[in-house]
Amino acid sequence: MSEAAEKLKTALLELPLEERLEIADFLYASLPPAPGLMTEGDAEFDAMLDRRLQDFESGKVKGIPAEEVFRKLRKKRQ
Repeated sequence: MSEAAEKLKTALLELPLEERLEIADFLYASLPPAPGLMTEGDAEFDAMLDRRLQDFESGKVKGIPAEEVFRKLRKKRQ
């Protein structure tokens, strides 16, 4: 990594968390999507979201409460 980039990293770490998060979000948004990654606005992605919402609303699939999902994830990480 260049010296300028290293200096920038050091300076960024001195910023408050909220400002670092804003910069991280800005940088992430500036990156091109990964090859094959579906994104909002992509017809295939939008169709998948519509299908999933219809399946949920019709009762075809059942949602899982977020608390349960997070509990299972925490258990896996232990």
